Amino acid sequence: MPKAYDRRYFAFFAFLFFLAFLGFLGTTHYRHLAWLASPACFASLFFLIFVPRSADRIPARFRLHDQRDIYRAVTGRI
Repeated sequence: MPKAYDRRYFAFFAFLFFLAFLGFLGTTHYRHLAWLASPACFASLFFLIFVPRSADRIPARFRLHDQRDIYRAVTGRI
């Protein structure tokens, strides 16, 4: 069974972690936690994107076939 990566995860998780990051930045007492939380947010975002799924379950327009396609999508070249 061929595996592929789903690019639909980009929008949802990027928006979710961006909101959490803004929540940390909006407070004055937890500003030091924002510096600790931001790498974890980005690491978990990229971890969820790099998990391959069955290619049959991903529509063709959202399918990324290899990691090179993921990097091209992150930089906006797709």
